[in-house]
Amino acid sequence: MLVSLLLAGCASLFPPADPRPPEEIVAQAEDLIKRKAYAGAADLYVKAIAKQPQNGRYYLRRGELLEALGRDKEARANYREGLSNAEKSSPEHLELMHRQALLAAEHLQDIDTAEEILEQLPVGSVPRLDLAGYLYYQAKQPELAIKMLNQALGLVKNNDQKAIVLYHAALVYDSLKDEKNSVTSLFHAINNATHLGLIRDISALWAKVNANQPLPTSGDAGK
Repeated sequence: MLVSLLLAGCASLFPPADPRPPEEIVAQAEDLIKRKAYAGAADLYVKAIAKQPQNGRYYLRRGELLEALGRDKEARANYREGLSNAEKSSPEHLELMHRQALLAAEHLQDIDTAEEILEQLPVGSVPRLDLAGYLYYQAKQPELAIKMLNQALGLVKNNDQKAIVLYHAALVYDSLKDEKNSVTSLFHAINNATHLGLIRDISALWAKVNANQPLPTSGDAGK
């Protein structure tokens, strides 16, 4: 009888898995995101990942939500799990590496990890050029940083890649006290960004360099 009671207690601690298909769980999560209920959406993505552990897109979306919430250590653990499970040949695997490296360098004071990942990124790829530019910025070598970021900007394949490169360029220009180029880069970054964690970072820099003006929305300039 005691064993039965203990088993019943354990079952209450571990509720049964969500019976819905992952696509339905993700649809609910995305609905929560529209309402800015990021924590609840992140929890739902855990359930989706449990059903499709090799789906790199799920790890990327959950990491994005965790970054937006400022839960950076959880985001790092999520990206590491994604890198362990996602197909290495997939574009998601490359993006997971990039996000983990930037998170380490920008928010977790872990430059060593970022540099290790840099060496694993494909030569000439946007993630490698962008990360190299950011690390040169951290090393107070703005000329090399801008060189790398300009190369990356010429190769970007989507709006979020463009936004992250422009955001890093804005950081470099801000360090040089070049307000004009900093604000311009940041303005175009926000008008291309959809990644919620990146928007968090852009918002913080905008408040610093252009505190007298509200943050623009995506409709304020063409992409």
